[in-house]
Amino acid sequence: MIKLLFLSGSSHIGSANWRLASAAAVVAEQSFGDRVEPVSLDLMQFDLPNLENASEHDRPEEAVRLKAAFDSVSGVFMSSDEYTGTYSAILRNAIGWLRRCDPKLRTPLDGMQVALCGTFGRGTGGLRGQPALQQFLRELGAVVIPQHLEMGTVENPFDREGRLLPKVQKQLLDGCLGKLCAKVIAAAAA
Repeated sequence: MIKLLFLSGSSHIGSANWRLASAAAVVAEQSFGDRVEPVSLDLMQFDLPNLENASEHDRPEEAVRLKAAFDSVSGVFMSSDEYTGTYSAILRNAIGWLRRCDPKLRTPLDGMQVALCGTFGRGTGGLRGQPALQQFLRELGAVVIPQHLEMGTVENPFDREGRLLPKVQKQLLDGCLGKLCAKVIAAAAA
């Protein structure tokens, strides 16, 4: 069974992108459950100190636990909000700790398939932040599969029960989620 990590780069619990990552994990299990095991991760559950204030040799237990979660998966689905044209400080700090916890100062993202998705409830949401996050992930060695959900006139990608709308689910399966699953399944079979 191939494990895929589902997380949001948002620091706002309950945001559209936070809910999108959770919903995408459900879609992956429904569509690829015989081959893919979704693992959901909430960065807000990790008490990570500000990396800028830490000494060079600090390795907090929470950072080691976060790195172990990334080390145990074959790919990542990330849904991220936009913060003034870039990505969240919590995501940047978490990735910094991943790197700090590696003896060679590499992240578990090096060579890993990462599906990067974004949506919004108003304004431009993840649209403006994705280029910066794509570049950052590629600098870390990730193989990025980008997608921005096209909502058309629909503001919310979820129905009243919190499930993805069929249109959005199809976009994910035809786009970054489907491609991510296909790539990690093919790599495991090789």
